[in-house]
Amino acid sequence: MDTYFVDVVLVDAGKNKINVIQALRNISAKESVLEMLDLARAKQLVDSAPCIVAPNVNSEVGERVKLTLEKAGATVKLKAA
Repeated sequence: MDTYFVDVVLVDAGKNKINVIQALRNISAKESVLEMLDLARAKQLVDSAPCIVAPNVNSEVGERVKLTLEKAGATVKLKAA
């Protein structure tokens, strides 16, 4: 598989924003390429959707972030960086 870089775009947080905020915080704790998000910053990102939540990340990391956010109820897309 080719490695390339993507931006992870949170298009919409869906009906349960709390789950998406928690997912963002969990992702930021696990993925070293993302900044550590406190509750206020994660909420700010979710409230400002559509927005880039993970800029210029490896495609594999981008896929993991996308899947995690989608499981939390968000609409997410990957955009070539």
